[in-house]
Amino acid sequence: MKKTLLSVATVTALTGIASHNISAAEYTVESGDTLWSLANESGTSVSTLKEVNGLSGDLIVPGDVLEVDAEPSEEDAQENDGTYVIKSGDTLFEIGQKFDVDYQKIMEWNNLSTDMIYAGKTLIVAASAAPANETVEEAPAVQEAPAVEEQTEVVEEAPAVEETEQDQPSAPAAAQNDNQAAEQAAAEQRAAEQAAAEQRAAEQAAAEQRAAEQAAAEQRAAEQAAAEQRAAEQAEAERQERIQQREAEQAEAQEQQAQQAQSQQVSTGGGNAASVAHSVAAGKSYVYGGNSASAVDCSALTQQFMQAYKGKSIPRTAAAQMAAGTQVSNPQPGDLVFFNGGSHVGIYIGNGQMVDALNPSEGVGQRAVSYVNGTIDGYFRY
Repeated sequence: MKKTLLSVATVTALTGIASHNISAAEYTVESGDTLWSLANESGTSVSTLKEVNGLSGDLIVPGDVLEVDAEPSEEDAQENDGTYVIKSGDTLFEIGQKFDVDYQKIMEWNNLSTDMIYAGKTLIVAASAAPANETVEEAPAVQEAPAVEEQTEVVEEAPAVEETEQDQPSAPAAAQNDNQAAEQAAAEQRAAEQAAAEQRAAEQAAAEQRAAEQAAAEQRAAEQAAAEQRAAEQAEAERQERIQQREAEQAEAQEQQAQQAQSQQVSTGGGNAASVAHSVAAGKSYVYGGNSASAVDCSALTQQFMQAYKGKSIPRTAAAQMAAGTQVSNPQPGDLVFFNGGSHVGIYIGNGQMVDALNPSEGVGQRAVSYVNGTIDGYFRY
């Protein structure tokens, strides 16, 4: 009768769960709930609930909110009737976990003597689908234990020879019990080894997942740090650009003020080309690329001169100034004279003299046109 009591308890565990109201699409897990009980109540399967809710395992805890209003598939309907079709790779242990039942009960319901199963076979996985005679089996050898004990008590009072004779008829039963016990022990050993292997695999998978999550978190942190660094560098570059722009604007404003002041000074000098050229050159030193009130190169000096002398704007470089002027054969004071393919320019003031910014050692001042080494390109008027 011990086996009958276990079967009744199993039925109670599978079908006696308190009913919940699962009419809504979402359900809040309560204490005592399992995926199997919720699947039965909502008319779906454990696999459907796990798929709909993105669950990788069977563990649920009170307070979880699950989607339970899922349309059952053909496979769900089959699982809800208490049967399950074995798939490739399944084990009795995993199937027992899937349906929240001891795998040994599945072996009992399906008359399995070993835990070896084959894909495609249909198993009974719930007490509700088990045959009616499942709980009325012949008493196994374990149930004969009281009778053996009584026999042992009687034998203890008998002579040693009679004890041997009385034990001989029970030898087949004892051998059968030994075989069953050995098979049971072997099955339990295999189940324990399989459970241990699955536990190790689960722990390994969990460790790999944690490592992957850690690596992903570190990657995100590195990318965020790099993005912040790029943003900081961009902000600094923009700030420096604004500073340079302001400095350039200030320098341009100062240059314009200096040129205006110089123009005002030259305008009082009588308009003579020589006097204007000397006035523009006064106080300046030669600096390559310079174009200010205190430092000029050759083309900057001629540009300032033409602005002060005729109020005209000419290009900044000597070559461009030569291209913008009109070449003349009878040079006059105020014309510009160019040398060596437009590499140097001076202000012609008459009598073979000019005012120019020659180089850092010669400086800015008056000298003969012939003083410059090389060839004269010509005289140009504006």
